Amino acid sequence: MASLLFDTHKAVKDLQEAGFDEAQAEAVVSTLGTAIVGNVATKQDVLDCRNDLRSEMQAMELRITVRMGGLIVAGVALIIALDKLL
Repeated sequence: MASLLFDTHKAVKDLQEAGFDEAQAEAVVSTLGTAIVGNVATKQDVLDCRNDLRSEMQAMELRITVRMGGLIVAGVALIIALDKLL
């Protein structure tokens, strides 16, 4: 699980100073802490995303290379055909 520095004691004290009673402040801080930690990307998440992007980019590079090669072959064939006709 990802660790995140979150001063729960200070957050509870700040909420109490704003008018929350102790139980309310602790409930709010607990809920926020759970939501924050649950939405933090881990190093492995970032590495997985990077690897996925690399794979997709390599596949795209191959498709572009094949298409460009096809266009070049078609262009050369068109030039040869026009040369023979004219």
